[in-house]
Amino acid sequence: DMAGGRGGVGVGGGVVGGPGDGGGQPQNGPGGSAEARDRVLQNIREFSFRPRDVKAYLDRYVVEQDEAKKVLAVALCDHYNWARRCLDDANLRAANYTKPNILILGPTGSGKTYLVRTLAKMLGVPFAKADATKFSETGIVGEDAEDVVRSLVDAAGGDAEVAQYGMVYIDEVDKIAGGGRGGGGTGGWSGKQVQSNFLKIMEDTEVPIKNSLQASL
Repeated sequence: DMAGGRGGVGVGGGVVGGPGDGGGQPQNGPGGSAEARDRVLQNIREFSFRPRDVKAYLDRYVVEQDEAKKVLAVALCDHYNWARRCLDDANLRAANYTKPNILILGPTGSGKTYLVRTLAKMLGVPFAKADATKFSETGIVGEDAEDVVRSLVDAAGGDAEVAQYGMVYIDEVDKIAGGGRGGGGTGGWSGKQVQSNFLKIMEDTEVPIKNSLQASL
């Protein structure tokens, strides 16, 4: 179980408190009403959490895993403080900024998904979870990697602007790793191509809200 991205943090065997992990997608979206949209944007504009505040919030729901909490807290504060500044000053959107992608490693049931979902719930932003093994190179067999972003838009009630402030968790990325003694990776026709498609998403790319099949209907 892994969440794709840059940087890395290990998750130990701490006990997760509160509701269970759950699995379907899209996840706990803020809804598509104008009121829900304004609430999300207001949450970002008023973002004032410090890393210690975020960790304290996570401590209420997840036992142990202090190192993972600290790394996630710092990354979250860095990213959403920048998002807040961009809402206040639209000119900052053109500035050179790299969003934080985080790699989370740990055994099944250690709370990786739950940590990220809890952060999204804390901020009231949309959250989408995807299983990397269900994606194929082209989307003809299985899903397209870009469908991850579309599921985030669905979680945001179809509001693309709200989706920009959401979180995506990609599970099982180790299963599409190429090479190894057993040959190539899994995840459709070409594990390497699926990896490449995920990298495009993590390194910023424009994704049409409708996939090619939907657009042709």
